[in-house]
Amino acid sequence: MTTQLPYPPHHQPPTPAYSTAPPWAPPPPDQPAAAHDGAYTPHGQLLVPFPEEMQAAARPTPPSWWPVVLWTFFFGLLALVSVVKRADIARRGRNSVAPYWIAWGVTIAVGWMIGAAVVVAGIPAVLNIREGAITKQVQENIVEDGTLSSTAQVTATTVNCEPVGARDASGLRLYDCVLTLDDGRTGTLVVSADSDGKWTVVPAKKR
Repeated sequence: MTTQLPYPPHHQPPTPAYSTAPPWAPPPPDQPAAAHDGAYTPHGQLLVPFPEEMQAAARPTPPSWWPVVLWTFFFGLLALVSVVKRADIARRGRNSVAPYWIAWGVTIAVGWMIGAAVVVAGIPAVLNIREGAITKQVQENIVEDGTLSSTAQVTATTVNCEPVGARDASGLRLYDCVLTLDDGRTGTLVVSADSDGKWTVVPAKKR
């Protein structure tokens, strides 16, 4: 027994062309525009004014950059450990690594400038303080070491010395000293002293 086909083979109805495209796909180019209501509108978009800004919404908060400034200011090049670590965390979260390197570079530059200024201004200040201490030691030695009384047969109660010129290659420096003697008289004395305050009288130049 055979089953008769509902249609002869040459009378089979045409198979409808079903589209496999999703409903939100744009219409095919050969389909008339009248079959669609209005212009094609993309589907599935975020209903926000600026959808591209939502791409970063799920990114984790990057590490703060300001600790890099403190680490760099106090530890200099050693702060690179913190910079690399924070930049790596930011990169894995798809955030920019630039703030950490900028903070490190700017702080290094500012630190070098401050250091240079301290050196330029500090060295003369330290030398002045040291020379002031040497001058004070020279004055005390003239009064207390007994050299003046044994050589000039006078005793000074107070001495005020002013440095003259710079130290020579042997470390000696000239001082003009005003002496107040124990009998009330005053006098002047030119001495040469080393950095330890040891002094000797400089003979007066013959005219």
